[in-house]
Amino acid sequence: MSVIKRYTLFLDESETHKHNGITHKDSDYYFCMAGVVVAEDEYGQLKRSVNQLKRNIWPELSNPEEVILHQIRVLEAEKGRLDIGKYPEYAKFNRRAERKKLYGELKKVFADNKLTIVGSSINEDNLKQYYWVTGKNKQDEYLVAMQLLLENYCHFLCTNNAMGNIVYEHRELIGNEKLRDKYYHMKLMGSMYMTKEAAEKRLLGIDFIDKAENEAGLQIADFIPNSFARDHAGIKQPNPNIFGTLRYNLYDGNMGNKERFGIKYMP
Repeated sequence: MSVIKRYTLFLDESETHKHNGITHKDSDYYFCMAGVVVAEDEYGQLKRSVNQLKRNIWPELSNPEEVILHQIRVLEAEKGRLDIGKYPEYAKFNRRAERKKLYGELKKVFADNKLTIVGSSINEDNLKQYYWVTGKNKQDEYLVAMQLLLENYCHFLCTNNAMGNIVYEHRELIGNEKLRDKYYHMKLMGSMYMTKEAAEKRLLGIDFIDKAENEAGLQIADFIPNSFARDHAGIKQPNPNIFGTLRYNLYDGNMGNKERFGIKYMP
């Protein structure tokens, strides 16, 4: 009998919007929940790769492995908005050469590890318009995004005869609990594209872990959703970036269909 493999999906989220320079108004909000699937028995290798990346990027630090990777800090440094007093190790990313080096190292992490990306992205304005969602209710987009993404994660687990859990970046407690409730509801009931039998058999638990705990999977996941939210919104990627690498690693359902099984864009 074949051994059932175990996987973990490390998840993060990002929101982006368009800004009108004339009216100074923000519009077209896009919300993306996405992350990276790693086999349990390959996680040690991922940790080693991430630590090597940190040593290569921060050779001047005595403990570079303790730096927590955050895409937002890189983007802040690029735009001159970084709080250097709080994050001195990120100051160097105001230079394009340093950003290029970081993204080159991230590409190496993807090349050296078996990482699969799943996720979903939602146009929040359309969510309100088509589904009668009123006001800016964060909860609704979380739940819709979670459902779309779980269907693809469950498909991945079925295809690989595996079971899997989810590790999500810790949010405020009330948010954690609501998301946990939704997760277990879907595990129990299934959804349109996921039978409850498959959900119950394949999906394990969901844990919320603080980014400060230096979890390698969460730090790699941190670089994923913003790129797809931008792509969905038609906003150009920062330069340099790793969007090509991320697209290459999308789950394709073993059918070459990354749009359907990798990141679902809800119009």
